[in-house]
Amino acid sequence: MAVLAGEVVAHTGPPRRAAPAAAVTSPAIPGNGDLRMPPREPARMVGRQMPRDAGPRLVVGGRRPGWLWVATGRTEPIRGLPRRDNGYQLIRVDGGWAALPFPGPTVSPCADCAPRPMPVYYIADGSRKAKGLGAAVFVAPAATRGAVWLVSYRAGASMPATAGTAQEFSTAGTALGPRRRLPRGYVVDQGTVAGLLLAPERAGPGAVRYQLWDPGTGRVSRSFQNVMAANPGEIAWMSACPARCTVHVANLEGGPDRIIPLARRSQSYQGAFSPDGRLLALQLIAGTGASGRAVANQLVVAVVASGRLIVVPGTTIGSGIGVDFGWQAASDQLVADVGLQDAWQVAVWRPGDARLYVAVTQAPAGSWPVIGPGPY
Repeated sequence: MAVLAGEVVAHTGPPRRAAPAAAVTSPAIPGNGDLRMPPREPARMVGRQMPRDAGPRLVVGGRRPGWLWVATGRTEPIRGLPRRDNGYQLIRVDGGWAALPFPGPTVSPCADCAPRPMPVYYIADGSRKAKGLGAAVFVAPAATRGAVWLVSYRAGASMPATAGTAQEFSTAGTALGPRRRLPRGYVVDQGTVAGLLLAPERAGPGAVRYQLWDPGTGRVSRSFQNVMAANPGEIAWMSACPARCTVHVANLEGGPDRIIPLARRSQSYQGAFSPDGRLLALQLIAGTGASGRAVANQLVVAVVASGRLIVVPGTTIGSGIGVDFGWQAASDQLVADVGLQDAWQVAVWRPGDARLYVAVTQAPAGSWPVIGPGPY
């Protein structure tokens, strides 16, 4: 729940500074060498104005879930979701989005006690109506096409001390298998062809250790440190990097694992695979000021097979500014957004484009556009 609360803060945070005129970074990183950062810290991405008839349509989470036409600002609500004061978090799953209500204030016997399972709904890509799936505390994408994992706990149980249960459901709401008892202290992050990728329910200081767990045998086959992106066939993670950071990509379908060297003086903790898995978008934290702190964030796209990095032009912004990013379903279009004082800046880029297309758009009060895998 702490992670979910952090996402809300990220999407409703403090006002942003006005964007200075900043130079667009170079279109490639030769040899994955140093990043060339502008002398200042832009607060917005830089690009051409998005045509009104060409902008993406994004799903909106929060108090008023719906669809947002970015270029025009038009919104349309999603029917079938009961009104909730705390709104809905959205999690990307196969073919659409799972909508799970944010838990409301309750009288709980302990700070880490599990809330009661809440109703979960499914919104297919482009659909204007949600349909019920079941009830859960967490939702995770499955490796099975058209399926999700629903994770639950006994209401009021201490989550670190009590094992949860996970069950796979079709997006039509049909159970696809038995309930599986999870290892204590872990929750499902992503279903894969090699088992369930499990994340710790409570991440402490230092590296976060994920496990690849077989729900049939209950055995752990591999572990990964600091996972930044996953899909049914790949897991991207980053180990400790005392000299130079590298991103590791584990191929779970029998292909070779890959190593992607990052530019010097940079690191990454957030990524997103393209729908076909050939590309991996990364947010790099790079550059250091006089105090030793990072001075800028920048989006790059790695070609998984070769490890080559391509800078997404115009995406360099100040290090304290949150960026949400991800790939549009079934396309090669990378979308990113930055929260402004009372609006959202949305940017679109395709591999090979020399510039971004950007637009400033509005979302309903208490809501926000959802781009990445979630929860949001």
